[in-house]
Amino acid sequence: MDKTDRRNSKKEEAVRFYRNAQIEEIAEKRVGEFAALLGRPLAPPIDIELFGDLVLGLSISWEPIEELVGEEVLGGLRAPTRQVVMNEKRLAALEAQSGRRRLTQGHEMGHWDLFVDQSKLDHPTLFEAAAASMFAFRSAPGGKVQIFSRLLTTPEGIEMIRQIQRRGDEPDERRTVNRYAGAILMPRQMITEDGRRTNRNAWPPLYRLAERYDVSISALCVRLEQLGLICISDGKPYESRDTVTGQMGLGL
Repeated sequence: MDKTDRRNSKKEEAVRFYRNAQIEEIAEKRVGEFAALLGRPLAPPIDIELFGDLVLGLSISWEPIEELVGEEVLGGLRAPTRQVVMNEKRLAALEAQSGRRRLTQGHEMGHWDLFVDQSKLDHPTLFEAAAASMFAFRSAPGGKVQIFSRLLTTPEGIEMIRQIQRRGDEPDERRTVNRYAGAILMPRQMITEDGRRTNRNAWPPLYRLAERYDVSISALCVRLEQLGLICISDGKPYESRDTVTGQMGLGL
């Protein structure tokens, strides 16, 4: 194997790809560990901060995190000190939308659990080099924070989106950690049972279910869609794609 082949091989090894079934299995294992540590069955809403502490060994801190023009940073990961760092500048908005705060925390925990090479944490230079393709870094009082930012629809934000799209592994990592976060906050067996008991053909029962799990209605719908428990068509919820097809056949 020549030098080019070795470099390509190392690059391929560095990129991790998870199928949906794998993400669900990992999340279910973690949820099971959480229940075992608590010594009782889990019930919604899942305490995501306690989960991070007990299962992953991560603490939560609030610090003002640097934001570039066109960027909204909700939180990030400080892997060497095992911290999820939430942006203090966004505290009011995140406290007003607890589901968004909880999803952000679960998102960062997904980065830690699925993508951080924890064997390199005692070698910061090596770790930062390995992480450069997956994260951007922003400054905060306690040290640099690795972030995936939400890019605003300003010219600067649009340009940043173009730059991110050139790095092919990031969109898949975002999808992966979002699914992980949803699977922790809404464990598959738990949300499946609750979802089947819910009228999924109307918004009010779905909003009540979102409140029960302390997640946003959009996060709930994404999770139910992942599990084949809902289909949204023309802004209306249906319990399945077959239901939508049947309604269309009736001309409704």
